[in-house]
Amino acid sequence: MTLDDTREYFDENDKFLLTTHESPDGDGLGAEYALCSALLDIGKEVRILNSDPPAHKYNFFDRKKLIKTVNIDAEYPEDLGNWSLIVLDTEPTNIGSMVDTVLTGCREVVVLDHHSPKKTIEYRNWLVPNASSTCEMIFRILEAMRVGFKKDVAVALYTGIVYDTGSFIYPKTQARTFRIAETLVSSGAIPNDIYSNLYESKSKGALMLASLVTSTMMLYEEDRVAVQIMPRDTLIASGADYDESQEIVNFPLQCGKVRVSIFFKENEHGVKRCSMRSKGEVDCAAISHLFDGGGHKTASGFGFEKPFMKIQEEVLEAIRPYFT
Repeated sequence: MTLDDTREYFDENDKFLLTTHESPDGDGLGAEYALCSALLDIGKEVRILNSDPPAHKYNFFDRKKLIKTVNIDAEYPEDLGNWSLIVLDTEPTNIGSMVDTVLTGCREVVVLDHHSPKKTIEYRNWLVPNASSTCEMIFRILEAMRVGFKKDVAVALYTGIVYDTGSFIYPKTQARTFRIAETLVSSGAIPNDIYSNLYESKSKGALMLASLVTSTMMLYEEDRVAVQIMPRDTLIASGADYDESQEIVNFPLQCGKVRVSIFFKENEHGVKRCSMRSKGEVDCAAISHLFDGGGHKTASGFGFEKPFMKIQEEVLEAIRPYFT
């Protein structure tokens, strides 16, 4: 699909179920909120339904209380077969517990994403791997539809762009990203308020968690690779929510010598994930693809079940060629 194809799809259809990846982040949530709010305003029937609840820090932009979680505060539509599923910011297999129900139950699936897929997506899709964020893509869709940008939509889109560009510093940040940001600010997004909600509203538990996790840091490959580990017991002892661990992976990159940061973590239910960030020399997406994950060149992740030490050995072995 092209941008025009995508615009026509939303013009010509009327019932949309929006979802994003498990453990939803600022870009996925901002994209689905903005798209939902704008489509509702032009008379479409739209719902947001995710497998996992959002972190509390994102509540500030959900002005209309549109973001719902299956089996917590919402259920599937009774006429699911009449709805188009719109998968945002991920590939369809990564939407969590909803995957089997909605991929087979909805009448059609459309994927809107700025990540490079690890394999061919069998559903209709508009993929823009050079976009800074999925929120940037939603901006372009709404702009093409000429629906305007009300304040709540502008705030949600700006939030997602700030989150996925690391406050406009990651490699996919381009001139058009700033032009879009200017439009969103002119439409009511207040940069200082959004930054404060995202990065200056941590709980005491989040500070304790960061302290506990950074104490596990080990350096490899002549101090160019940093590894941190967060077992379930550490998370519980800190008193933090699992979502409050998301930014810890970025901390080692503040060191000039560190080129890639690897963060192995486990939530309160024992589900394990690895997050990776790099300064560009290491292709994080390529490494994550080896473990059935995905992402960008400088930011990626994957799930795993192996013991921490075993998966650490395997990831370090995969990264070693970049430093030899």
